[in-house]
Parts: sequence; structure tokens; C-alpha cells
Amino acid sequence: MSASARPSTTPDTPLRGEIQGGTIPEVFADLERRRATGTLVAASANIRRTAQLRDGRIQFATSTDRDDRFNQVLIKAGVISLKNLLRALEVALATRDRLGEVLVKMKMIPQAEVEKRVLSQVRGILFGIVDHASGQWSFEPGPIPVETIRLDLPAGAVAFEAVRRLNSWTRVYEQVGGLNAEYLATNEAAAVAARLPLFPGERALLDMCGNPTSLGEMCDGSQMGDFQVCRSVWGLLLAGALMKS
Repeated sequence: MSASARPSTTPDTPLRGEIQGGTIPEVFADLERRRATGTLVAASANIRRTAQLRDGRIQFATSTDRDDRFNQVLIKAGVISLKNLLRALEVALATRDRLGEVLVKMKMIPQAEVEKRVLSQVRGILFGIVDHASGQWSFEPGPIPVETIRLDLPAGAVAFEAVRRLNSWTRVYEQVGGLNAEYLATNEAAAVAARLPLFPGERALLDMCGNPTSLGEMCDGSQMGDFQVCRSVWGLLLAGALMKS
């Protein structure tokens, strides 16, 4: 873990640091290993996103970014008309109820669909947290609010999935090194592979790394594109399935 992301050895000590290219995925993976409970905050420019964890598992997330709002999730998914959405927003503003509750009461969207879209919103916010390549982060240990709809996913698994979606080649390449960088499957590789939703190509990468294998050899031997190979290698490093040899 980079110096900016290295945590205190005391679990109940607040943590903070500067966000660099690989910071947030490393923090997520570390919080899962420590079974941490509390709130992670990532802030840059005028945007502040939070992730709430219990025992190293992410329960919920919030954001001040207008593009992360629930109404935008709904309209982009095409599950409600703009006319009905605006009506529901007016009621939510007047009653101070959550938009999802209003939509269910007005019989515009079923409860199951609301829950599905809330979880989609939360995942999007979490991916947005990983997208932070600069700014400041902090983790405040302590109780978190109890939410009716919870994601309840291991923080490291979220980091793994988010890294596989990153569009920044610069950030990915900084983490995996050059073509001559060599990797080796860890003793935990099989257990990690069993609990993560790996692509077939990612399982093939782990098989290749039974012996020290260079990044260049993985790119040459994989049916995935080289960019995806590099993203997957970073994710497998974070998950503890690969190590640099």
C-alpha cells in the first residue's frame, strides 16, 4: 500500500490521506482485511462521496454529485416517465419522504424495482469513489446508520469490480508496471477465485501464474485485450490472488 493510503495499526484510529492513482482501491481492500466499521469519505473539487462499512462489508454509499442522484438513475434506466418523476419529486419535497418511498406509495414503481435501482445507485457511487484520482480521503471508525436497503458486499470485491471498469490507462499501467514485471499466484489464489466473479480469461491468468510470468507473457497468452489484462492483473493484486515476484 502506498504511503498515502497506509492505515494506522490501531483499528479505532481515524485515518486520512491524499488520494493518488491507486489509493482508494487499496483502502477498500485494506478495510475489508481489517473488518472495519465506519465511514470512508473521498472528496475532490466540490464532490464528496461516502461509503459506509460494517465488518469490512460496504452497506451503503452517498454522494453530493448531482449525477449520482436517485432520480437520475431512474430516468436513465427508463423505468419512469419524466412527467411522473417530476410529480413524485414534488411530493417528496413537500413531505420530506425519500423519493423511493413516494414512488411506491403513488404506485409508480414497485418496491422490488425501487430496491433494485437503489442498489444500482449505490454501486455507481462506489465506482465513482474509485474513480477519484486526486483529492483527500478519510476513514472515521464508528457506528453507521441502519439502512433499509443494503448492499452488504465485501469492500475488496467492490474495489476489484471497480478497477476492472476503470477507463484510465495511465492509472492502470502505473499499478501493473512494464511488460517485464513478473507475477506469481499466491497460496490464496484458489480461495480468492472461488469468492470473486472472475472472467474465464482471469482464471486463465491465474493458471499462467503458477510459475513466475511476465505481464508481457500474460498479454501475449490471453484472449482478453491487453487493457483488460492489465486491469484484471491490478484487480487480482488487490484481491490477494497475485503478487509481484
